[in-house]
Amino acid sequence: MNSLLKNRLKTWKKAIFAGCVFYLLVFQPQAESATISVSSYEGGTRLNFGNVDASTVISRELEIAVTSQDNVAYQVRQIILHPLTSRKGETLRDDVLSFYTVRGSNARGSLYKTIRQPLSFKDEILYASDSQGTSDSFKLIYIFDGKKLKTPGSFYGRISYVLETRQGQSQTAIFDIEFNAQLELEVNVEMLGRPLRLSTKSETDGCGYVDFHITASAGRELDLYQRPEIFPSNFRGVALPQGSIKFFISDSLKRKGEYKNPTAIEKKELLIYTSGEGSDSFRINFIIDREMLKDIASGTYAGKLIYRLQEEGREKVIPVDIEVIVEEVFDMKITSEGLSFHNIKPDSLPQEKSVLIEVKNNLQTAYQISQTVSNPLTDSEGNTIAAENFSMRGELLEGQGEVMFTQFEPVEIGEEIIFVSGSRGTDSSLRIIYRLSPSIDILAGKYSGSVTYSLSEK
Repeated sequence: MNSLLKNRLKTWKKAIFAGCVFYLLVFQPQAESATISVSSYEGGTRLNFGNVDASTVISRELEIAVTSQDNVAYQVRQIILHPLTSRKGETLRDDVLSFYTVRGSNARGSLYKTIRQPLSFKDEILYASDSQGTSDSFKLIYIFDGKKLKTPGSFYGRISYVLETRQGQSQTAIFDIEFNAQLELEVNVEMLGRPLRLSTKSETDGCGYVDFHITASAGRELDLYQRPEIFPSNFRGVALPQGSIKFFISDSLKRKGEYKNPTAIEKKELLIYTSGEGSDSFRINFIIDREMLKDIASGTYAGKLIYRLQEEGREKVIPVDIEVIVEEVFDMKITSEGLSFHNIKPDSLPQEKSVLIEVKNNLQTAYQISQTVSNPLTDSEGNTIAAENFSMRGELLEGQGEVMFTQFEPVEIGEEIIFVSGSRGTDSSLRIIYRLSPSIDILAGKYSGSVTYSLSEK
């Protein structure tokens, strides 16, 4: 009995040993035939380009090494696991980052992507081994080109490098890509012609604008200041009065400020724009107060506005030349009742007709007004009014100067001066009153005549 039990125990031990051997042969994990390692010259598992801007061109280098043990062919692929995206969720343009494999950096096998190309969201084969799967290594270059940068921000992406063998084994190494992109502080100014030109000729000519297109990094305080370096002045050095040029800002969704209504440009620096949003476009509108310039000497008034764009540690100065053209004005306006007298009878009361004369002059020179009477007052039958019955006087309503007839005096045939301005030739207005006094010598009827007025420099 004991012998039988001993024999059975021996048989069971042999079966258990054989089973253990079979398990070890079949189920024990097989050693990998190839392994991949990826290293950067900066160390770690990151491709960190640091702080970059539009003037930055910088490269980072990786070395990929494959150790093969079983002479099994393999390949190395690049896969973008996470596209380069800013914290705001904005995706980087493909052409900002590019890459290529360094021709000749491998010893065996075949390199692909040896020509520089954008880092796009694609599966790229970088390397294929020889048929024996010989161990090898190669270099990979990534280039950041700031000239193509359009979007600022902190960007993050992730790349995987996948080793695949012909037997279907695979292994992955992962690298992160990081950089903080800032756009250069740039200002593009657009306007209709240079310099900015405003004119008193018409209401439309008295308006102008300057468009600002600002490129800057988001999240940083941005301030724009305006000041007149030279307030518009003529060749004699006489400046336009303050308040005669106004401005207001429009077409900006990001701007903070109060300058939505016309505000006078003063001889001091003024903060007109503040934003933390970065890039923006807006328009500065200009208008002149034509009423304030009506007594200003005609001519061209040239000046210069300085715009100072300030960001943390950076500043841009933008000069804008401005011209205000005060058009020559030497004009006379006549408002007349007409020299026509009706129902003239010897015993009727005197009749009067008035003429309003208004002069606009910015030449700042003296002037005179003359009247020319070609014929006496005449009716349809050819009867005339004697000079002693037709008289005139004038009165100055506005301005400076001398009216020649302050009391009624006979209207003479021919040309005579009726008003002389002051030495500066300021604007003026005067009323001329014509009186017809009936008498027994005047036949009843309707009498009329004409007077011509002329304005000339004295």
